[in-house]
Amino acid sequence: MAGYLAGVDMGTTGARCAIFDLAGRRIASEYREYGATYPKPGWVEQDGDELIAQTMAACQATIASAKIDPGGILSVAFSTQRCVTCPVREDGSPVRPMISWQDARTGAEVEYMRTLVDPAEYYATSGLPLGTTWIITKLLWMRKNEPERLAQTHKIVQNQDIVLRAFGAEGFHTDLSDMAFYGAWDVRQATWSQSLLDRFGVKASYFGTPTPSGTKVGTVSPAVAAKTGFKAGTPICVGAGDQNCAVIGMGAIRGGMGTVTLGTAGLAILAVDQPVPGFGGMMVTNHVVPGMWEVEGLSNAAAASYRWWRDLLGDRELAGQNSGGSAYEVLNALAAQAAPGAKGLLYLPYLATAGTPRWNAKARAAFLGMSLSHGRAEMTRAVMEGVCLEIRDMTERWLAQGMPLEVLRIGGGATKSPLWNQIQADVYGRPVQTLKEGETTVLGAAILAGVGAGVFASVQEGVTAMVKVDTEIQPDPARHRLYTELYGAYVKAYQGLADGGAFDALAELQAR
Repeated sequence: MAGYLAGVDMGTTGARCAIFDLAGRRIASEYREYGATYPKPGWVEQDGDELIAQTMAACQATIASAKIDPGGILSVAFSTQRCVTCPVREDGSPVRPMISWQDARTGAEVEYMRTLVDPAEYYATSGLPLGTTWIITKLLWMRKNEPERLAQTHKIVQNQDIVLRAFGAEGFHTDLSDMAFYGAWDVRQATWSQSLLDRFGVKASYFGTPTPSGTKVGTVSPAVAAKTGFKAGTPICVGAGDQNCAVIGMGAIRGGMGTVTLGTAGLAILAVDQPVPGFGGMMVTNHVVPGMWEVEGLSNAAAASYRWWRDLLGDRELAGQNSGGSAYEVLNALAAQAAPGAKGLLYLPYLATAGTPRWNAKARAAFLGMSLSHGRAEMTRAVMEGVCLEIRDMTERWLAQGMPLEVLRIGGGATKSPLWNQIQADVYGRPVQTLKEGETTVLGAAILAGVGAGVFASVQEGVTAMVKVDTEIQPDPARHRLYTELYGAYVKAYQGLADGGAFDALAELQAR
């Protein structure tokens, strides 16, 4: 069959559309950025209408640059940022700005949940440790603080639902791999937990309809075609959360395959053939492949730390130093000037609180070990290394449980930096594989578009056709020993700041 597949990623900071041929070669790709607002410390909100508009603009630009007949695009599916709280009216219009997964306003609601359900029982059922990230906490917050807005709300859904609806789907559809993030899902049975729903006073119908990835749920209308460039009648298919799509786009579809994706957030994910008991703060979620699960570790501000550092140093100034090159290229070159370990400078990457395995909403980022010998090069490298140390904090939990880790593939925007790829191999102490297609979220979505349109009989068939390994990077033993020492300092630094009350004191000051 000839033709193309489109994958669209509506991520945390921007939207990307990419068009692939059926062998996984990217024909064209365009990106459109959008932002977030921060009304109070710890609060993160986004405009759902802006996200949809920029997503459609990215699609239109991609199809224009591809210079192909839009009629040759066989299907489109979506990769979306996960666990975003989207209160909508019956017509799909937003009731309020979306509350980001990064938003940490719901500490009081988490404590209230502890009175309704034992944390161990909650973890065993939902696959999630109690924390501020989950949508149920935002719902409880709205009940208490915004009852008038909640009264206008028909459903609370996720980004998958709103983008599918905007492109022409009937109803609201949440992909099965994203259902856990509502916070009332039985991850082992892959269905709603009536016990949790009852305790939180919520009906399942209040959320999006659980729908398998790769399901056709509509077609592009003439009005949407005019805004996106897709041909009217193009099938619209359910995709998955961005990290779940990345796992597919990296080919991790059997047990023992691990992935690390450094995007705005960082995810360390291990594919498993059975739902393992919860441990070490890891999330257990449903894999896109039926009958499989994922053991996930979440860094709330992985590559977001590098973007923050870019913005702090001055994007325009840095770009100017590189004769028109990107600011990231300048930063990478700057970091390469510093020795591994950055002269003992340590960065704790908690700009958006601590995720797995710490789950501390009061944790904040920090540089530790600063001296007069440290400059911008060491600080830049320390940011890159600190992000990887947090990921190692997660992979250590897999190894401590004796879980098989046969293959480790890396993805996300960070893989554009050979230096960062090598740092990952050195910090984790094992070979890492990069993929020929670095934008694994859109590739994963395109594979699911192919499943939905009947191009592929299964996800496995789509992965075989479209996912290709590029390089394997070996760790340097001496650097790994150095990073093992730095990791020890990382753990002690976190523990000292947490146990000593520094995080608590700073969070209290910032909340005033």
